Amino acid sequence: METSTPPLFERIPEDLFRPLAANNNRRYWDLLSRLMAEMWGEGGRSPGEEAPKPVVIRTIEFLLVADDPWGEELGSGVNTRAHNAYTVLSGSGWLSERRRGVIEHVTVRPIIARFFTLLSDFAYHQPEFIGGQVHAICVSLREVAKGTAPQLYTVAAKHSKQCLAHIANTGCRIQDVMDELLTKTSAKEFTQGFFEHYIDKVFIADYSDLRTNNHPLQFRSEVIKLTLQLQHDAEARQSLIGWYAQKLTGNDFLRAESLYERDTRQLLRLREVEEHLHRLDEEIRVAYQRALALFEYKLRSPGNFDRLIHQAINATRDLPEGHIALPGVSGFYHASGVGLAKPRAAQREQRSTPVEKEQPTIQELAMEALRQKMNADRNITPVKLAQYVARHLGKRQVIRSDDLSIESIIDLCCYQKLLLIASRDSCPPDKRSDDPHLQMVQGMHVSFVPEAVTRNEYMEHQQFVIRARSV
Repeated sequence: METSTPPLFERIPEDLFRPLAANNNRRYWDLLSRLMAEMWGEGGRSPGEEAPKPVVIRTIEFLLVADDPWGEELGSGVNTRAHNAYTVLSGSGWLSERRRGVIEHVTVRPIIARFFTLLSDFAYHQPEFIGGQVHAICVSLREVAKGTAPQLYTVAAKHSKQCLAHIANTGCRIQDVMDELLTKTSAKEFTQGFFEHYIDKVFIADYSDLRTNNHPLQFRSEVIKLTLQLQHDAEARQSLIGWYAQKLTGNDFLRAESLYERDTRQLLRLREVEEHLHRLDEEIRVAYQRALALFEYKLRSPGNFDRLIHQAINATRDLPEGHIALPGVSGFYHASGVGLAKPRAAQREQRSTPVEKEQPTIQELAMEALRQKMNADRNITPVKLAQYVARHLGKRQVIRSDDLSIESIIDLCCYQKLLLIASRDSCPPDKRSDDPHLQMVQGMHVSFVPEAVTRNEYMEHQQFVIRARSV
């Protein structure tokens, strides 16, 4: 039975992420990447091929000598730091030890190497040219239509999903790049980032090619035509479902048909590619508008004015009196405190707003007193609650809710408070000291009576009992 959660930790060690989640995660990732490139990279050993443990530790030492991410922080020898780094990588599962006779060998399991490659590819995200993928989808469906390669149908569906996802991802990348560029404080940094990260890596490398030579719409009509043809051809449809059942679902034809319909819907989604491209065009247009607005702001912002004024004042020091670039007044008046002073402005007289006093009427005073009395009656304190219970309890140790009388608003509020306290009786023991309602009745215990009901003229509820605690 398949689960909806991918079984990640059934394939990789559970501690594999420990070095990458530590405080020194960047340093461990740097060391791991260099070690993989040196020992099991291109031109080196293949994943699964072993190397003696001293060779691996010596390689780590060479890497630390060449460029130690920790620098001099640890204050220990390079051999000790190499052994510590090896212990972390082997203990987390990146490196695997195997004993051959009396010598310990180290290797990288193929599945760990594949996972490392996925992480590296994710880190070095490069533009994808999806026009070629659409062409590959078309070629795959042609082979499926001939009946020679039914396995290419699911491959074509995966490529179709990747194409649409890539167009959407390109729009998100544009937003991310622009949001990052807007954090730049200087026009130089913004201009450099705009042309390097946006124009070069996103627009020219991907978008311009996407809209010209490798346009996804080039083979879209043929892909849709072949997909619908296979869907409505009963013989071809049953042939594909049979392949799904035989190869993917263990002869479960219902699930095989579900997988076939899923892949068919994914291929037919290429009809929406034009809408996605229009959204991408809108993201491009907005990015250009934001860039132009920021360029204009950077050029006209007060910070630039201050810099230009400072440069102009410094330049006037080297100009002789009477120069055409200077004002007609001599004596460096143009740069003096008098020449640059702001014009005087008459200060406004500050007048405080008078506070208007109004004497309340007798009716307003009576209403306020009545509201305070009503609030006081409804504010149940531990003293009021104890007086209400003591009035009914007398010399008895136990009293039920049926014996309680309600003669005033204060009595009704006390009764409701006791009902609330009874509902808190199931509170865990470690939480009782933090419950403010239970702390109101420290001299008594209030709890519900199972399968008993109290009915009075005001309410109907489960019966509760009040027991006085012995002192």
